[in-house]
Formats: sequence, structure tokens, C-alpha cells
Amino acid sequence: TLTGNPMYALLTRLRFGRFDEILDLDIRPEAARDGAFFDFAQGYAQLRNGDVTGAIARRDALWAYAKSTEDRFRFHAAGTLVAVLANILDGEIKRAEGKQAAAILAFSEAVRLEDSLNYDEPEPFPFAARHWLGAALLESGRALEAELAYRTELADHAHNGWALFGLRQALAAQGKTGRQVELAFAASWGRADVDLQSSRF
Repeated sequence: TLTGNPMYALLTRLRFGRFDEILDLDIRPEAARDGAFFDFAQGYAQLRNGDVTGAIARRDALWAYAKSTEDRFRFHAAGTLVAVLANILDGEIKRAEGKQAAAILAFSEAVRLEDSLNYDEPEPFPFAARHWLGAALLESGRALEAELAYRTELADHAHNGWALFGLRQALAAQGKTGRQVELAFAASWGRADVDLQSSRF
């Protein structure tokens, strides 16, 4: 079961790739807004466990909610927040289907929507949409664009380990050296017990 705000419990698990734990949390919150966050985490975990059909159903539910709701999360429109998540999930579904260009478009839309959000502390999500966009650009051989995406993210969140890892990958893909990036990543991630392969799980 979930206690407190289920959004953070679920999204933090997703951030670190703990998908089986997400699927074990099978009691959907009654509040429509929290239920939408639950659907995103569940859909993402379903996708990572090979259930594309289940992920598509969750994505469609997210879009339906985002288009119709007038709910708020603090001073954010819940529809905008959920649209960010819906586009991230849609991008990952497109990746699973081998539609890399469509995935990049979905992640780019997630970035656009996230950039439109008001400043807030703490921020609504424990991750950034550019972590997905950068990873997809790298997979498509568009390393310079990925580098720019990660540098833009780091301008807002200096020392973020996920963005620094992606930037390392983007620089290496271009044959560039990045001593300062290596040092910054080592300082950011030195005590972590999670090994990264990408800027998103």
C-alpha cells in the first residue's frame, strides 16, 4: 500500500528502475489526480516488463485525464503535469515499437510542457523530461543534439548525476573529451549504489 503522497513513492521507484516494486503496489488511489500518477508509473513498469498492451491502455487513460481535468497540484494544472508524463510514456512505447523518430517527438513535447511549468520547490517530478530526450537522441546517433539537451538541463540543475552521465555519453559519442564533466559526475555519483547505463531506466 501507499502512504502519504503516492506520487513521490511511485515516481522515485520509477526513477531508479524498481519496476517490480511498482507493480506490487496494486491499489490505485481514489483521487483522480493521484490515480493518474499511479497509471503512469504502472504503465511504465508494465512496458519495462514486456506488457506493451497494458502500457498503451495506461497512456490512453493519462491523455484522457490530461485533456479533461481541472484538477490542480499545488499551483500547477494537473492536466499539464500528467501530459508531461503521458508523453514520456508514449515516447517509451514508441521506442519499444521501433519508432525512434516518433519517440523523439513525444519526448520533445514532454520537454516543451515541462518548460512551461511555473517555478516550484520542491519540483513536481524527481526527474526531467530531457533525460529521456537526450537518451533517445543518443540512440538515434544524434549526439550533438543530445549534448545540447543535457547541457540545457544542467543549466537548470547543476550537478545532476543523470544529466551528467548522459552528457558523458554524448561527448564520448562525438569523440570529445570532457575532463570537467568526468569530475563533476564522479563528485555527483560517487556514493551512489546504482550503476547507470543511460540517463533513464
